[in-house]
Amino acid sequence: MTRKKILDVFTKIRVQKQLYIIFFIAIFIPVITIGNYLVYNTRALLLEHYEDQSHSDNLRVKSLLLDLTANLHNKAESLASDNELVRLLVSSYSSPGESAQAMEAYDGFRTLLSEDVSIQHLSVYTFNTTLGEGKYIHQITDDIQKEDWFERASKTVTPFWTEEMVADDFGNESLMLCLHSRIFLPQINSYAILNLTVSSNHIKNRIENSTLNTVLWLEGDEIFYCSDRRAIDTNLEAYAKGPTGYYLGKIRLQDYSVIGCVSSMSTAYSDDIFHAASLNYDGYPYINKITRIYLAILLLILFITSTFIYIFSRYFSRRVITLRESMHKASQGSYHITDTFHGEDEISEAFADLNVMVQDILRKEASVYEAQIKAQELTNQQQRMEFKMLASQINPHFLYNTLETIRMRSLKAGNTDVATAVKLLGKSMRYVLENTATSFSTLAKELDYIQTYLAIQKLRFHDRVNYSLRTPPDMNLSEYQILPLLLQPIVENAILHGLEEVEQNGKIIIHIHIKEKKLYIEIFDNGCGMTPGELEQMNRNIYQHPKESTKSIGLFNIYQRIVLCYGPGYGLKAKSRKQRGTLITMVLPAQKFGREKEE
Repeated sequence: MTRKKILDVFTKIRVQKQLYIIFFIAIFIPVITIGNYLVYNTRALLLEHYEDQSHSDNLRVKSLLLDLTANLHNKAESLASDNELVRLLVSSYSSPGESAQAMEAYDGFRTLLSEDVSIQHLSVYTFNTTLGEGKYIHQITDDIQKEDWFERASKTVTPFWTEEMVADDFGNESLMLCLHSRIFLPQINSYAILNLTVSSNHIKNRIENSTLNTVLWLEGDEIFYCSDRRAIDTNLEAYAKGPTGYYLGKIRLQDYSVIGCVSSMSTAYSDDIFHAASLNYDGYPYINKITRIYLAILLLILFITSTFIYIFSRYFSRRVITLRESMHKASQGSYHITDTFHGEDEISEAFADLNVMVQDILRKEASVYEAQIKAQELTNQQQRMEFKMLASQINPHFLYNTLETIRMRSLKAGNTDVATAVKLLGKSMRYVLENTATSFSTLAKELDYIQTYLAIQKLRFHDRVNYSLRTPPDMNLSEYQILPLLLQPIVENAILHGLEEVEQNGKIIIHIHIKEKKLYIEIFDNGCGMTPGELEQMNRNIYQHPKESTKSIGLFNIYQRIVLCYGPGYGLKAKSRKQRGTLITMVLPAQKFGREKEE
């Protein structure tokens, strides 16, 4: 029952929307769900990787730091038990020169500094006033006694670590790690204090062999070593978890977050607690970059699939709509449906069946129309017979005989001009009457008619009209066909308009030649010509004649006859220049007379 309800709901929705719903349920939701899981899982794996990397590096740093501090403690113990140093510190000297000589004679400090590069500087502070100030031995003055490290050294016999500002050879001060240890002098019931300063360069060389950044500091004190200045002012001590624990995860710095590990360690000989932080500045940027790439890929997949579904659904919907509209037209009695329907699927087959049905209906209707046309043709034939019976009452021979009678009387009266004019007129009328009902005439007959027409105009206008015909010498004009009465309107237009302002020496030149299986008939007059605007207007009248205009109607009719008979590749071309004349070129196929009958 549920399935039937779902199907009923789908059948009430258009096909295009059905495809959208299927895409959303079958593709969009799964892709979003799986994609988000993959992105989340990838972020978790990368975060775990960087945390493990930070933890491993932190263990390495702690191990190196423990080894460094133990080594310095051993060096301090060794120096404190050196009998020569003890003898130097407990002896009483009579003069500064004697004490200076004694200090210069002791080479234990120089040997220690040369053998151990981890020690940048060492100092011994003593209460023995007979010892003067030296390079390594100093008096405990009132100012020294006010130092924090001295107050702590005077109260405890256990070695301890502090961070002190130490100046290098160039006078630049920096915070360095120092070990303070007592040198016991029971001979004089006193003690001296040994200070060993750890070389920051040595720490850097030992620790900085990875891409992670390291920060070192003492419990409750400032940072004495930092490989990246960005973390030097941060409160990393807030992430320290007691003397033995560690923190692993997200660490918030000044303006951004990093992945890091903060741990603590203590030494067996001291109560001081060291803190070490291993920070990965590239972790979150790389994780975010991978996340953006995965999200971009996810969006690209959704975009491509959505675009494909959108294009396919529109294409499929249009095909269904086309089929439905065609069926609707057929049901309404309109059988003018599209002939092509792309595809080879079931919809295409349904449309093909519909098209077969429509064609069958059209054939049946065509047979009915043919029967009606035959009946109409019988009626038209009867009307034509009646028209011929009426037209036969006017016999053309009566007209020719009458003109011949007038010509003979003119010759007897000695009026040769009238006789010639009547003869030319009769010849011209005979050609017109004989070719009114014919489809084609020979080029020779058409040109003979044009010459007759020009001869009549010559009698009328005298020297205003002169004409000549130019044809190739090897061209037989009787072999080529032409539509009858095609040239006379152009020649008449040249005389009436082209030579209108010419008083004498007017010329009509007809040039005929064949090129590339086309017949070119050029009719030139040396009349007034036309401006570019007038020529453009005449061309418009030839090709697209306004119904309300009577200008160039003859040229328009000629162009239409040529196009209807031969096709759009043929017609008329006009050229003209003001005061230089006008050239009308007619382009026809060079067909032999009678060939269309054979075809």
